[in-house]
Order: sequence, then structure tokens, then C-alpha cells
Amino acid sequence: MNFGLFFLNFQPENTSSETVLDNMANTVSLVDKDYYNFTTVLINEHHFSKNGIVGAPMTAAGFLLGLTERLHIGSLNQVITTHHPVRIAEEASLLDQMSDGRFILGLSDCVNDFEMDFFKRRRDAQQQQFEACYDTLNEGIITNYCQANNDFYNFPRISINPHCISKENMKQYILASSVSVVEWAAKKALPLTYRWSDSLEEKEALYKRYLEVAAEHYVDVSKVEHQFPLIVNLNSDRDVAHQEVKEYLASYIAEVYPSLNQQEKLDELISQHAIGTGNDYYESSVDALERTGSKNVLFSFESMRNSDDIIRVINMLNDQMNKNR
Repeated sequence: MNFGLFFLNFQPENTSSETVLDNMANTVSLVDKDYYNFTTVLINEHHFSKNGIVGAPMTAAGFLLGLTERLHIGSLNQVITTHHPVRIAEEASLLDQMSDGRFILGLSDCVNDFEMDFFKRRRDAQQQQFEACYDTLNEGIITNYCQANNDFYNFPRISINPHCISKENMKQYILASSVSVVEWAAKKALPLTYRWSDSLEEKEALYKRYLEVAAEHYVDVSKVEHQFPLIVNLNSDRDVAHQEVKEYLASYIAEVYPSLNQQEKLDELISQHAIGTGNDYYESSVDALERTGSKNVLFSFESMRNSDDIIRVINMLNDQMNKNR
């Protein structure tokens, strides 16, 4: 089991963007120390609202890679459908080389129709463009060269500079954004990162479909290690933890799930993440990992308002990791 952090970078009311980004940098600097068992940090991409103020996760990853010495850092969900594959391959290769192989490339299809329209992408061919973009950028990373002649990209063979030193060993993850993306990932034995806002039942269904498709195509996925993101807010007062999470997530839930009962969705998330007292999270979290085939856990502590409490919980979890070794 591997452990890491992920950052949503929501900007709550009466909080500056500087504070949000400083909090991320300070937390990453803390867990980069050798005595912590966290190995990865991934950054969320979001556009056009304060429910995620990082629109360029690879840029943020570059800053954090320069700030650290040990951690492997990258994008949680770099959206490729709305970006050009050569630019992503160039940026990934640059970060890979400058960090001596510590960069992680987490990729995603677009999950927002407005973004597809804004970036002038075809909704009726979204899955096909996602796949074409991945094939091109992955070719550039692995071989240091790429070319394309399809319905979405048309350019001659070009060199990706600087060349990627990790090549096929660069860690890649695919956000489980839809059934079609999960089916595609299974055929390539690519590991998934589950969406933190999906219910556990939705995550489990996607995992089962992943296994079904892999079996149908005779793909060995026995060594594939999926990632499970977990919102963490632990407090001696359970009500305080629940309230902090509700206030932190409410605006995002309203934006992304406008047709759902907001309170029911928030209650669902609270029940399925590590939220409450120190006794409320362990068994349910282990169950969630088993039901989704997850070998990597990503924690977000951002809903916790008190920085001292965040450090306390990080140390508590780190001690638990040491005991379970």
C-alpha cells in the first residue's frame, strides 16, 4: 500500500488565493521530510470557478517538484481532451527530466460540457478525441517523437524536447470519469484514479467493469494499482468535522451536481470518506479500498480549518502507517 496527498485547492469565502496555494506548498514541504511515509502528491485541475483555482496542474507540479527532494508529484487529472497532445508531451518530458523522474502524469477526459464548448472541442466525438490525444502524447513520451494524421490532429513527425528520460516508466493514471474511459483504460492496463466525489457504489461498479473488459480482451491487470482519493477531516468533536466538510464542499457540489439533493450528496460523501473522530474512518476506508481494487490512497486535509490540527492528523496517520508495516 502506498500513500500520498491530493489537493483540490478550493478557495472558500474570505480566503485569498495566496492562502490556498501557500497552504498546499507548506503541507507538501512538511511531508517531504524523510520520516513521513507519503510518497506522492497530485494536484487537481479545475476551471472557471473558485471550486478549484488551479487550471494548470502541471505548472503547479513543477513548482512543488522544485520545492521538494523526495516526493513524486504531478497532476491528478490533467484534462487532455481540451489540450494539444504535443504540448502535454513536451511539458511532461521537461518535468520528468528536471525532476530526475519524480513527475507523475495523471490524465483525464473532460467532464464538463461547458469546457468542451469553450475550448471548441466536439462533444459528439469526445471519447475518440480523448483516445487520439492520449495515443499521440504517449508516443511522444515513450519514443521522444510523434506524428498524427486523424480527424483531430494532423502534423508531421516532430521531436519532443527535452527527451523524456523515464519513457515507458513514467507513472501514468487515468481518472475514472466515465464507463467508456474505464473500458478504454482496461484494454491498456492503465491504472485508475477514482473521482473523490463519486459514491463508493459508483467506484465499485467502475472497478468491476474494468475487470470485465480486461478479461474479455485477455489483458493481465493483476499488477495494476489503482488510486483511491479520500477526504480527511478528523476531530475529537465529530460535529465539527462534519460541519467543516459540508462548508468546504457545498459550493462544489452545487456546481457539479445541481440536479441532486445537495444535503443528501454531502451526507453521502461524509459517510464514505474519513470524516469524524479518530475511530470513524479505518474500517470503512479499508472496505472501500478492497471493493475498488485500490493499492494507493490519496488524502486531502484541505477541509480542516486549523493548520495545527492538520499536522496532528498527518502525524497520526503516519504513525498508523508505521505500525502497519
